[in-house]
Amino acid sequence: MSTPQVPPQPDQDPQAVPPASGVGASQYGSTPPYGPPGQYPAPYAPPGQYAPPGQFPAPAPGQYPGPYGMPVLPPAKNRKLLWIILGAVGAALVLIIVGVVVLVNVLGSATNRARTISDDFTRLIVNGQSSQAYDQYMHPSLTQNLSKDEFVAGVEGLGLDSTCKPHYDSVNVSSVNGTNTADVVGTLQCQGKILDLAYSFEGNDLKMDAIRLRPQG
Repeated sequence: MSTPQVPPQPDQDPQAVPPASGVGASQYGSTPPYGPPGQYPAPYAPPGQYAPPGQFPAPAPGQYPGPYGMPVLPPAKNRKLLWIILGAVGAALVLIIVGVVVLVNVLGSATNRARTISDDFTRLIVNGQSSQAYDQYMHPSLTQNLSKDEFVAGVEGLGLDSTCKPHYDSVNVSSVNGTNTADVVGTLQCQGKILDLAYSFEGNDLKMDAIRLRPQG
């Protein structure tokens, strides 16, 4: 069955192509929805518009370029070596900290002991018990050069009495190869006079290896 011919209307070009029917015609008219040939609307891009070679970021040190230029972690063997090194450094730091704490405790204990011994020694000689002070606190190296009689006579010549009180300006303690030394410096203040005081101790039991007691001036 043939389609009836529609006669041309006035002022209409008989060669014009009638618009296509359907959604495309009503929405876009006669122009294709993707633009004229050779143009590509967003988000599409024409072929060949990719990033040129070498534009990917360089990997950080210790990383290896993976697919598409993305950095990847180093091999498991290198990570294991890194953990071993970090563990060794951490262990060394722990040992250093422990050593410092032990040394501080040892020196602190020795400082307190040096002050206590100085107080006890001074108390004995002030109370006239110089012989006992000599036997209890003198180091063998000092007794070889200073006899007990000489020491007792020297203390008696100072004229000490119960008003004499020690005042320490400094108490310095050190440890060398496990052996403690202490230097105590100050004054012995008595009624009517002041004496310079200097005690030196050596050994873990802090025996006196040097002494100086003399009036000022």
